[in-house]
Amino acid sequence: MAAGSDPASLHWGLGDLNTFKHSGDLGDIVFSLPAVRALGGGVLYLDPEGGKDEPLVHFGYTDRTRLDRAGIDSLRTLLVQQPYVAEVRLWTGQAVTYNLDLFRRHLTFNNLSDSHLAAFKLDARERDARWLQVSGTDPRLAGRVAISRSLKVHGNHTFWEFEVRKIRERCVFLGTRREHEFFEEALGYTVDYAHTPTIADLAVAIASAESFIGNQSLAHAIAEGLKKDLIQEVYRVGPAAVFRRQGARYV
Repeated sequence: MAAGSDPASLHWGLGDLNTFKHSGDLGDIVFSLPAVRALGGGVLYLDPEGGKDEPLVHFGYTDRTRLDRAGIDSLRTLLVQQPYVAEVRLWTGQAVTYNLDLFRRHLTFNNLSDSHLAAFKLDARERDARWLQVSGTDPRLAGRVAISRSLKVHGNHTFWEFEVRKIRERCVFLGTRREHEFFEEALGYTVDYAHTPTIADLAVAIASAESFIGNQSLAHAIAEGLKKDLIQEVYRVGPAAVFRRQGARYV
């Protein structure tokens, strides 16, 4: 598929579906979607064992990712809203057309979408076109700045302490309650919180916001997929989600 092709033009027929498998963390899966779309879309299998039986996942200090059944169930609703994802199923050893875990052999970029695209010799420009769409809006985020900071992968405390503080009254924190509590305790100021029960709800909230500020995380992956104006706190030890485009700033 040509870069930037309209995914709505895909139509499923019996017997013509590609199959894909991924064992990575939730953000990795979201960053894989430009490759899934470019390869024609199809059925996406996700491994509830987090790659325990996938040699490509066995590296360094770990033999599996954090992907599990609960995460898959939460992500499924967002995934099947995408016209290039026909269905999401649990992977239990099925043969597939494309093993998306091959991206781990191409971690020479600071961009996980590029790694997935390179694994299948696809045009890197595929990640320049918006690859996520959502249904509905969240009025709590209208005219507000969505902010999110997970509990790890930090790189610029000073930015949050001084710059975000200046606009805190415009901000709404998205994420878990624990992340929100930790954020306020670590930064020393309060910020409104919006609970999002599922990942699909999180995506709607991000889409409804004026802009997004966050660290390298699932929330950022969604914001990038939606091509929101955003600021990302870069993880300097291992930056993996740098998209050099208009509207994206890195601190």
